[in-house]
Amino acid sequence: MTGKPWGKLEGVRPSKLVHKLLDDGLDYWPAFNKLNAKYGISEEKFSLLWRVAAVERPVLIESSDPRLFSVYVGIPFCPSRCLYCSFPSHSLHELGALRSRFTDTLVKEIESLGKLAEKMGMRAYSVYLGGGTPTALMPDELDSVLGALSAALPGQWRELTVEAGRPDTLSSEHFDVLKKHKTGRISINPQTMHAKTLEAMGRCHSPGDVVAAVEDARRVGLPVINMDLIIGLPGENDAMTAETARRVLEMKPENITIHVFSRKRASRFNEERDSFVLPSPQEASAMHRAVTSLLDASYHPYYLYRQREILGGLENIGYSLPGRECVYNVAMIEERHNIIGLGCGATSKYVNPDFTLTNKSSPRDVRLYLERVQQLAKIREKEISLVMET
Repeated sequence: MTGKPWGKLEGVRPSKLVHKLLDDGLDYWPAFNKLNAKYGISEEKFSLLWRVAAVERPVLIESSDPRLFSVYVGIPFCPSRCLYCSFPSHSLHELGALRSRFTDTLVKEIESLGKLAEKMGMRAYSVYLGGGTPTALMPDELDSVLGALSAALPGQWRELTVEAGRPDTLSSEHFDVLKKHKTGRISINPQTMHAKTLEAMGRCHSPGDVVAAVEDARRVGLPVINMDLIIGLPGENDAMTAETARRVLEMKPENITIHVFSRKRASRFNEERDSFVLPSPQEASAMHRAVTSLLDASYHPYYLYRQREILGGLENIGYSLPGRECVYNVAMIEERHNIIGLGCGATSKYVNPDFTLTNKSSPRDVRLYLERVQQLAKIREKEISLVMET
């Protein structure tokens, strides 16, 4: 791929532009002409955005009631810190001793939200446990969190997702807890199916552990599995990337999310970048095209976002089998639906009538979170009151 297929467009969420044009009643070609004239976006990328927006549109309509909200729960622990990661997380070796105290505090925060939601006449639409790695909690701790969410936010949620991204955190007891709480979607993320790369990234599992985790998820009947892949990892070439994609496709996950390596300021890679060699932008683009071509045979793109410093100026794309899309991902990316963040490093997004946002974030450091959780609850009540008044 040559040139700049995204033109001058730099935003993280380009599909938001398409939804605004759809709001105005524009069809495909008038919408393309408008974005092409303003940003120089290619027809190839616009076509991708149009496909994504068509899948997202029903979710945006369904979740548009201001009395509905989604919950993001940030669990700030991981077995180790991956090379590319900039998410709020602590290694279990570093701060694992705080895991039990964090769980108890989070349960109280969940209970507080439940009382506030009842008072305001609001109802949970979807719930997403991310991090970090939620399954870095002990099974009984995870059980406490999921039980508290069910009790505090009664009713039938559209979706419950738990990120189990690190296969080395999963035990049979974890799967029993996930099944007990009717988890609808989990992420089991290989990133690559090459042991040498996994070791270089600091991930403490093998490709075989990924396969075993997927088999266990199928055994207990979890209905939707997502698997993340990263294109452009240091030391990988197009053949290795294609092999990873083929092996993941053999496991037949309902969702596959394609990420492109991004140089994140808060990552370990940024501190050690002289020790690693990344593919060129041209190589990354070729890998991206090869993998997405494989996926297009059975899956469709359903959400998309970009990042600063992303290789080749490309994009991250979530693919899904028809009808198995993650509604939280759509709501989070398109920012037309209130999202309430609990736990560490979680951002609450309150949507104003003109679709501008009021963002409030909790501390990324678990120690600060434990100190400030009561203050966070007061801020949350104030912001939700303002939302419900408008």
